[in-house]
Amino acid sequence: MSSAVSGISNRCVFCGLILSVLLVAAGTARADPPALRIATWNLEHLAADLGDGCRPRSDADYARLKHHAVRLNADLIALQEVESRMAVARLFDPVTYAIEISRQPDQDMGTCRRRRSQERTMQRTGFVINRARLAELGLSYRRLPDFSVIGLRSQRWAARIVLTTLDGKGEAIQLLSVHLKSGCAYGRLNGKVDRRQCKLLLQQRGILDEWIDSRARAGERFILLGDFNRQLDQPRDDFWVDIDDGEICTWTPDPVLGRRCRQGTRHRDVAADLVLANAGRPFPYPFNPRYPYAVDHIVLDAVTARGLVPRSYSVLDYEGDDPAPSDHHPVAVSLRTMRLGTGDWKPRPQAQRP
Repeated sequence: MSSAVSGISNRCVFCGLILSVLLVAAGTARADPPALRIATWNLEHLAADLGDGCRPRSDADYARLKHHAVRLNADLIALQEVESRMAVARLFDPVTYAIEISRQPDQDMGTCRRRRSQERTMQRTGFVINRARLAELGLSYRRLPDFSVIGLRSQRWAARIVLTTLDGKGEAIQLLSVHLKSGCAYGRLNGKVDRRQCKLLLQQRGILDEWIDSRARAGERFILLGDFNRQLDQPRDDFWVDIDDGEICTWTPDPVLGRRCRQGTRHRDVAADLVLANAGRPFPYPFNPRYPYAVDHIVLDAVTARGLVPRSYSVLDYEGDDPAPSDHHPVAVSLRTMRLGTGDWKPRPQAQRP
């Protein structure tokens, strides 16, 4: 064989090897399981009718919100501060999206704090779910009764849904859309609490802690999404430290704490470990720039959090809209749907906390 022919042959072999590597790499990329994009968004007094509520809006205002909803491009969104299903349908087409809104009865909410001529509208929580996208991912959802006890005197019930696989072989994940009491975003909650808002938030924390422990005890996966009105990512936040204690206990009603852990019932349970999706990431749009922390959060149990796509956490900007169409920015993460499979959900041993 001539050297020229040999060279060509060697180059062909080399090219073939490169092609094989590329095909394997492409196959590996294609093998990555699809991800569910989930988000939470407080829509600041979203009313059903033009000009209503504490954030009266025009057709143009609703159009701007709808534009940003398209940009968010999420498959499932937890909502807060929405009046009704009709209000949400202004932004999310009911043909494409299932709309689930909490069902607390209408009541007289009084007048708006800054607009005394305006009547307050109901502030409900809820979810919008892209039906086709869920089916694409082999998932379905089911509505659960509202978690009404968390509302206390604020009347903000938490809407609940559960995600399951279409074939019924995967483990379910329960999702809770929460809107907790405002006015106590930072500061101590453990010890003497004087402010009325903080006293109410303290009770909600106890009730939420009991809910988390109930899920952990039952071996159920869960995600909490919403407006916690609390900077959970500030260093050693009292609220976060309390709910992310990696322990479960038996709870009893308490007039101050909402729920109190019964003495002698506390014990370690890895299922009660939590993951804060935005931990360690400065919030780009804080209310006070001196304190770059969020109040809108996505919290997952540690096992569910294994499905989080790395670096998928994001906060949607409003493209310089002034005024901003809502006083909260939507936050979102991506979750690998393969983690819904039963084989991926067995808890792994974890180191004991000090």
